[in-house]
Amino acid sequence: ALKQLYGFWTRTVESEDTITNMEWRFYEDGYSLRMRESYEGDRLLSFSSGRYDYKFDGGKFYIKEYHDDEWTAWDYAIIGDTLTISTESDGEIVVWTFVRTEDANDKLVGCWDAPYTDGNGNRVERHYQFHTPTYGSVYDMVYDGSGSSKVNFLYEFRYRIEGDKIVFKRLNTGYALTEYSIAYRLEGTKLYLSEGNGGETMYSNFYKENNIPFRP
Repeated sequence: ALKQLYGFWTRTVESEDTITNMEWRFYEDGYSLRMRESYEGDRLLSFSSGRYDYKFDGGKFYIKEYHDDEWTAWDYAIIGDTLTISTESDGEIVVWTFVRTEDANDKLVGCWDAPYTDGNGNRVERHYQFHTPTYGSVYDMVYDGSGSSKVNFLYEFRYRIEGDKIVFKRLNTGYALTEYSIAYRLEGTKLYLSEGNGGETMYSNFYKENNIPFRP
């Protein structure tokens, strides 16, 4: 069952007014990532992401949120490229069906950072974190003169790779999502982004450079 589950699964549910897309990636070490988007037309109603541990025991499929202690048991069936899981919740049976799907290119997956100095003279590290081949986030790590630091989260995004460009959509709920693109070059542990400043900004992959496994 474990080997059958490894990989990328998707689920789409349509109602009269909304459409919900879910992506679930299962890795070999009992770790998984699940993303969910709901739309009304082209307006994003909600977005959520979660890290889940999973296991099989006694003919059941168990999941729990990362850092949580409580496991939830699901019945499951994997038939060909279809995964069906079901459980009882508040007296009702909940059934989810997923389809095995070919994933996008994962060459950007990781955390890439570049330093700059802000208007107050503080050292800042801008981080592009590509959690999966389709989702990521941007945040700044700000260091002040005393050596202390704080994290400024900027936004989450959905992305795809088209030739020499990364096409982004910021996941702002309540709005129609617009696309923008950034030209890029990838050379080993260096990612070069043309961010509109007339040149390229070099981002380094700290995890790869230090042989540290990346887990968003």
